[in-house]
Amino acid sequence: MKINEIKEQIKNLTGEIRNLTNAKDLDGAKAKMEELRNAKEMLRIEEELAEEEMRDLQKQKEERKDDVKMENREQQTAKELRAIIKAATGKSINEEERALLANNPQNGEGYILPQTVSTKIVELIRQYKSLRDVVGHMETSTLTGSFPIENFETVSGLVDFAEDGSAELTEAKDIKFKNVTYALKEKGAFVALSNTLLNMSDNDLIGYVANVFAKKAIITENKMAIETLGKSKVKKPLADHKALKKSLSVDLDPSVLYGCVIVINQDGFAFLDAIEDKNGRPLLQPNPTDATKKMFNGFPIEVFSNSMLPTVGKKVPVIYGNLEEAVKFVDNGKYSFATSDQAGFLKNVTYARVIEHIDCVQVDASDKLYCYGELTIE
Repeated sequence: MKINEIKEQIKNLTGEIRNLTNAKDLDGAKAKMEELRNAKEMLRIEEELAEEEMRDLQKQKEERKDDVKMENREQQTAKELRAIIKAATGKSINEEERALLANNPQNGEGYILPQTVSTKIVELIRQYKSLRDVVGHMETSTLTGSFPIENFETVSGLVDFAEDGSAELTEAKDIKFKNVTYALKEKGAFVALSNTLLNMSDNDLIGYVANVFAKKAIITENKMAIETLGKSKVKKPLADHKALKKSLSVDLDPSVLYGCVIVINQDGFAFLDAIEDKNGRPLLQPNPTDATKKMFNGFPIEVFSNSMLPTVGKKVPVIYGNLEEAVKFVDNGKYSFATSDQAGFLKNVTYARVIEHIDCVQVDASDKLYCYGELTIE
């Protein structure tokens, strides 16, 4: 029944009840009152349903808008990417493509890839096993530079200042800053340019370029992070899982445990995962935030391949502590696209380079912040 029909019914019932009460027909009035109550309840339900349907329609409308925006963004990105590829291969470009390239912030190396492609690259890198999820990150607009930090072991407390601000900073000698320098390096992947690439669908074109780069970037970036994590560190021998547990409790400062993570290879994880106590309970616990991962002594474990963290004899590398504070990737948040005359000449193929500018720096090597251990497995 329509809402207007129910309202009309309520109006009629109200009139009938009034007539019955005027006629002193109490039983008849009571019966009609029950009908009136039922009609009002039906009206309430119908109005709630109508509101719910309206909300659903509005939600669908907004979702369609978002889908259209996403589709338009992909189309625009693909147009710009095709224009870059055509310009790079010497093909003629139309006025629309020329306008797109005119708005592209070239960096002297080539064209800057559209933001949608850059975002897709980052998403793909994180889908693979990336140490970007473990260490820190800092974005910069300069190719070289530095930033001051206080080492974990020498950091001082707050300084007392006079209320009128007249007091001199006599404690300055106790503040021990050091500069961490960075120098972004070009890291790139070759992409073969062809008509097939230009004829791909919008989504496939974006995905292809992003995927070619991401697969190679994950290998390089992980290698950079592992090398930086091992810099200036004396490897700590760990006889067994009990030694690892003790080191987590004793060697690391309690104040850094909020961000503690354990990085280990496949052999090391398999060793720990097979250990059970005398009651048959496993040593490793499920990670409540990610069912695919495990925890050791309450700290999350990140497993990387044996090829990246190789086992030597019966010793596996295990890096643990607040790695986000210890090591940081530094990049400019952009990816460039430039042609290359250094490859492809034998096959008469034009190649382009997808380039990132990146460095990986050790911010603090303190063993109280993180340890680089060698766990003996049997």
